[in-house]
Amino acid sequence: MAEEKLPRLTEAHVRELASEKSFDRGEAYYHDGSVLEPVRQERELRAQCQGSDYEPYQVSATLGKSGIADTSCTCPYDYGGICKHIVALLLTYVHEPQSFRPIPPLSELLAGRSREELLTLVGELIRREPELLSLVELFGDTGRAGQGMPPDVATYRRQTRRALRHESERKVEKELRALRELAAASARAGDWLNAGAIYHAVLDEAVRGYDDMLREIDEDGRVAVVIDEFALGLSQCLKRSTADAETRRAWLEALLEAELTDIKMGGLDLAPSAREAAAATS
Repeated sequence: MAEEKLPRLTEAHVRELASEKSFDRGEAYYHDGSVLEPVRQERELRAQCQGSDYEPYQVSATLGKSGIADTSCTCPYDYGGICKHIVALLLTYVHEPQSFRPIPPLSELLAGRSREELLTLVGELIRREPELLSLVELFGDTGRAGQGMPPDVATYRRQTRRALRHESERKVEKELRALRELAAASARAGDWLNAGAIYHAVLDEAVRGYDDMLREIDEDGRVAVVIDEFALGLSQCLKRSTADAETRRAWLEALLEAELTDIKMGGLDLAPSAREAAAATS
């Protein structure tokens, strides 16, 4: 099978994604050789970038049909546009695409491996990066849902609290959106009861955790928008699920608490969908 043609990337594209300051610093990082071990797996570019910390940052960028579809960096930058480390990664690809070592997709890398070998691999990954255990927990819970079992809401509550501890608005938003997608997947499958259980657990924890500190980093309201999406999802589950009276009451109470929290904080539009749902069921 012929390799998919990748989009052409230029310095102009990278400049459009970054502030002038980030671009200039990222360009200096590129020329200093700070981008280490660049690899490409299908449309994803990954590397380490030596920065101000002792440990290099992990950077990645996903190529879309007409440019960059997504980017990620483990640095705390959250001031608009991509950070200097991502700029350095992208400039490396613009000027030295051949330096990116191609890696086959996971389906090829792991083809033919036994269950025991895969479990050993996952165990080693968790030993090196303990935070990956949370992803394994969620993966296991989605498997339970696929077998018609109710979700382990305690897992979703833990993941929500973990997401809210980040010091970056974008990272909080990204992790909450990942949880939202799991709930939305159940809703798309018509499993409104389990979708509601996830929406409820995350909304409840997110509203409890939206304190003054989180409000301060949520300058663009990204986190508040995602929280509203959970409120909207839960309100849809109230309308479409066959939840019993006790469950419906708990869901409604979570929506009301979201509205009350918004009022207490001065009206941030934390979860306007909660207000609409509560009004519709009153």
